[in-house]
Amino acid sequence: MNKLKLVFSALLFIAAGEVFAGGLLTNTNQSAAFLRNPARDAAIAIDGVYSNPAGTAFLPQGFHLSFNWQAAWQKRQMNVENNLFMMNADNQSATRFFEGVAEAPVIPSFQAVYVINDKWSVSGQFAVGGGGGKCEFDNGLPMFEEMIGGAVYKMNGTSYALNQSLIGEQYFYGIQLGGTYKITENLSVFGGVRGVIASCGYEGAITGIKANGMTSADYTSLSQQAAGAAQQYAAAAQQYQAAGLVAEAAAAAQAAAQYEAAAVQAGTAAVMTQDYVLDCSQSGFGVTPIIGVDWKTGKWNLAAKYEFRTKINLENESVNSANVDALMPAYADGAKVRSDIPALLTVGAQYEALNNLRVSAGFHYYWDKDAKGTAIKDGDNTWEALLGVEYDLNDKIQLSIGGQRTEYGFADSDMADTNFNISSYGLCLGGAYKFNDKMKLNVGYMHSFYDDHKFTNANGTACNYTRKNDVVGIGLDIKF
Repeated sequence: MNKLKLVFSALLFIAAGEVFAGGLLTNTNQSAAFLRNPARDAAIAIDGVYSNPAGTAFLPQGFHLSFNWQAAWQKRQMNVENNLFMMNADNQSATRFFEGVAEAPVIPSFQAVYVINDKWSVSGQFAVGGGGGKCEFDNGLPMFEEMIGGAVYKMNGTSYALNQSLIGEQYFYGIQLGGTYKITENLSVFGGVRGVIASCGYEGAITGIKANGMTSADYTSLSQQAAGAAQQYAAAAQQYQAAGLVAEAAAAAQAAAQYEAAAVQAGTAAVMTQDYVLDCSQSGFGVTPIIGVDWKTGKWNLAAKYEFRTKINLENESVNSANVDALMPAYADGAKVRSDIPALLTVGAQYEALNNLRVSAGFHYYWDKDAKGTAIKDGDNTWEALLGVEYDLNDKIQLSIGGQRTEYGFADSDMADTNFNISSYGLCLGGAYKFNDKMKLNVGYMHSFYDDHKFTNANGTACNYTRKNDVVGIGLDIKF
């Protein structure tokens, strides 16, 4: 039962919609401009509302707006091997392939800046700051087979069968407001807050469970029959004892004990083979304080931003099966689950090598282990390194390319089928077209090359996890 509890508890850590760049619960690609050059941490542009808000002080006076659309597709792939899987009556093989497909066809974002004068500017943004889609595991997860197969093996069974599925989704909507003040001609600072509205949902089921070809109803019937036989033999033992038939009484008592043990064993099997249904929706709210600084001198621009940890309590609305509620009271209807967004530090630099050529770099550091509810327990925090180049082909067309390395701190002991964050290299490319001095169109594409994370879990399963990920985006920048 403890193993069942651990399995279902792990479901609530699934980063179901995390199909973007960034940390465990943080999307850093919040504009199409990011997809063509991810090193935006020192950029002076409208998308700096997120990446470099202090830099908005150096934009021309007036209104600046940006409307963005992105779409993302991801596959989460698990190749696993365990001799236990050979007991599966429907697929008697030690190896399994599981795949989760995540799609987010519409991810909008909006940025706005009003540069009031040469000292003050105010800015705001709406974006999907974390999550952003739905992930479907049509053939379930290895942990489900480990759970059922392991239980059958412990009861000396020889085969099992099950149907399994899981759908998870996460959306962390962010509404950001702040102000920037230019202290000198070269130095500006930013202060602001982001309200985070969290909406998550999980639907998982293990049904049609069989152990040695028998269903829960079969084991329930068998348990009732054995319990009835135990009562009859116990009554007979009392009668023999009263009649002074000591040997017969002992034999009847022994039979009663055997039938009672069989009833308990069959009852345990009946519980184990019941359907498990998880249907949990979660909602919550948190506030992220943000500070930033920008220093612009000559051909250089340097910037930094710090986002404080966001405390979020997710409240459940659940319609789970009774056995799931018994195993997971924390995820029953009305219960609360902590899911903090880690603190984040970004630093960046941009250098104008030529009048039409800019080179940029950035670094991100996430304090994952300080965030309550994080999947990382034994590992380290996440970091990212970013590089980018932007070239003005002419007065109308800009071309750009960039890349990033995301290094998650997961230890092998932190990894699970649902804790599915794999370190990667990201390649970004695209361009922009200036219609005129007031309007510019950004287009970008990002592809992530994921590592293979190989390890053996606590159940003896040899695991090889990886992902595939693609994001495209288009954005329109307007100023007046």
